[in-house]
Amino acid sequence: MIYVYDILLNFNDGIPYEFFEWNEQDTIDHIKRAPLYKVNRMTLADLLYGEVEVSKDFLTEIEGKTELYDHGMIQKLPFVALFTDGTLAIAVEFSAQGKSIYKSRMLLDEEEEMLEFAYDLKEASLAYRVLSKEVLHLETRMERQIKHFLKQEFQRAIAENQQEKIQYFYEECFEETIKKQDNAGEKILASLEELTMPHKKLYLLLKNSYQLKK
Repeated sequence: MIYVYDILLNFNDGIPYEFFEWNEQDTIDHIKRAPLYKVNRMTLADLLYGEVEVSKDFLTEIEGKTELYDHGMIQKLPFVALFTDGTLAIAVEFSAQGKSIYKSRMLLDEEEEMLEFAYDLKEASLAYRVLSKEVLHLETRMERQIKHFLKQEFQRAIAENQQEKIQYFYEECFEETIKKQDNAGEKILASLEELTMPHKKLYLLLKNSYQLKK
């Protein structure tokens, strides 16, 4: 079995964050070692963009092979492995039933070292089936966070019939006064389909106002 040593991973569900989208609030795992498998491009795409289920034999093969530094101790992670197709690399954590549950990209320099290391590796045949495909988001992590935050704010104001807030949100998003108040709530929600600079400014204003209240 081939291992990669001393890397940082940032596991999350769904399509993993690119290294430049990691932030201070994330739980970063310092991995002592993890097994590496070279797979074909289609297999890597399925692992990266979908939910898959691997065979019991593969689970047995990787069980306890990944080790994590944990406050001076070494902790074994049950079912984690690294995968590469020679162009990019990811880490995947599987459940005891073989389903992919968490994924991570890698830091750029660590990924480049792994790709060089994996260049001469023999391609492995991974037994798995695709359970579902993830929706591919072209937005950045921050853009998704802004949309989620504003959607919650808009929906709360609409549900509580806070007309002054709805008017404020409308004027900030569209940079104009409401002409027809009846559908203002629907319009501000629909506007989130395409994030604009006024949305980002509104997000910062609201976040700062919450910070001041603390």
